[in-house]
Amino acid sequence: MLQFLQISDGDRAYQMGYDLGSFIGDNLFLILGLIIGIIVAIVMRKTFKTKP
Repeated sequence: MLQFLQISDGDRAYQMGYDLGSFIGDNLFLILGLIIGIIVAIVMRKTFKTKP
């Protein structure tokens, strides 16, 4: 199983995945807040028929 996980560091897809993972790790609460805000805005528009 571990042999499948051994990827060379020079691989471009590996580097992109690592960058994306570290970005999400650094900004996890920011991204979660954004998603929750969008959901709340959609619910407000549907229930109260107003624009937030």
